[in-house]
Amino acid sequence: MDAAFLEAFGLDPNVLHLNHGAFGVAPAAVRQAAAAWRERAERNPHRFNRVEVAGLVAAAREGAAAFLGIDPSRAAWVRNVSEGVSAVLGSLALRPGDELVIGTHGYGAVRKALNHHAARAGARVVEAAFAVGAEDDVIVSAYAAACSSRTRLVVVDRITSPTATVVPVAAVAAAVRAAGGAGARVLVDAAHAPGQLPDDIAAFGADHWIGNLHKWAYTPRGSAILWSRPGAEVTPTVLSWQLEDGYAASFDYPGTWDYAGWLAAADGLAYWAALGGWDAVARLADLVTGGQKRMAEALGVTLDRLPVTPAPAMRLVPLPDGVLAAARHVDPFYEALSQQRVEVSPVSFGGAGYLRIAAAPYNTPDDYDRLASIVRGLLGKS
Repeated sequence: MDAAFLEAFGLDPNVLHLNHGAFGVAPAAVRQAAAAWRERAERNPHRFNRVEVAGLVAAAREGAAAFLGIDPSRAAWVRNVSEGVSAVLGSLALRPGDELVIGTHGYGAVRKALNHHAARAGARVVEAAFAVGAEDDVIVSAYAAACSSRTRLVVVDRITSPTATVVPVAAVAAAVRAAGGAGARVLVDAAHAPGQLPDDIAAFGADHWIGNLHKWAYTPRGSAILWSRPGAEVTPTVLSWQLEDGYAASFDYPGTWDYAGWLAAADGLAYWAALGGWDAVARLADLVTGGQKRMAEALGVTLDRLPVTPAPAMRLVPLPDGVLAAARHVDPFYEALSQQRVEVSPVSFGGAGYLRIAAAPYNTPDDYDRLASIVRGLLGKS
C-alpha cells in the first residue's frame, strides 16, 4: 500500500485495506476538521445548539447539494442510506395488498426495512431477479416484470452493494412507470454513487435518491443526502423543531446530537477535489481493473459473466467453484482473511463465491497480488 496515503487516511499500516466502499474512510485532515467542530460545540453547547447550529447545518447542506448538482431545498441530511429509506417508507401509507419491489442484488438492511413495513401493513415484498453479469435490458425487464398496479415503491440500486454493478436506473424508472402506473414511486439507493459516478440525479426520473457522502467522497461517516423530487414529500424519522420549516430544513436538526460530521462534509468534498476529482476516479478504475485481472490469473478463474458495467472503483473477483457456494460460508471466510490482517468483502451470490475488491488512493497494484497469495493459501494452493 502507499505509505503516504495510508498516513493521510489514518489507516493501520499493518492491515491490507481493500474494502473502502463498505464504510468509507475520512482522511485524517477531515477527521481533524470534524474534531474542531466538536470542540467548538462543547465550549458553549447552549449557544451552539440554540443559536448557531441551524445556520451552519443549512450551509453545509447547500455545499453538499452543490457537489451533487441538486437543489438544496430538496436535499435533506440523513446519516446514511438506511435512515433515508426508513424515512421514505415511514411516509408511505401502505395498505393490505400493496407491493414493494427490490432487486435480488439489493442491500440486506434495506430489504429488512421493506420486509418490516410490508409485514406491518399486510403488504408484500416482490423481488426483481437478475443474474450477475446481466445485460442492462435484462435488468430493466426484471424490474418491470416485478411491478403491477399494486406496486407502491420500487428500490433500485445505482451501484449494487454485493455485486458492484452499475444499474441503468433511468431506464428502470421509465419501465416501472409503464408497468406500475403513477402510483409506484421509485427510490434510488445510491449508497456507493457520490464520488464514483457523476450523475444528473434529477434526470433519473426517480422520486427519491439517497447517497452516502462518506464512502467515496471522503466526508466523515454519518453524512448522507436524501433528495426527493418536488411533490414527493418525506417526513423525517425524527420529528423536531424544524418540522414545519420546509422539506430539507425539517431534517436539519433531529435534536441534540453530534453535528460535526455534517459540518465537516465540505472538508471531505474538498479533499476529493484536491486528489483530482473525476480524473482520480478514472485512475482508481484503472488500478482496480488491473488488480481484478491479476487476481483472476493467480486464482485460475475467468472474468466471464461479470457485471457488464462495474462500479468505477469496485470489482468482483470470482472464487474457484465451490468456494462460498452458500451464504453461511461467508463469515468464516471473512474471519480467516481478517486473521491474516486483510480487509476485503467476501460475497456469496447465486451459488457462487466472489471477493468484492476496491481501489482507494492508498492502494497499489501489489495489494492485489498480496491478496491473491493469501487467498491461495487459505484454499490450500501453493
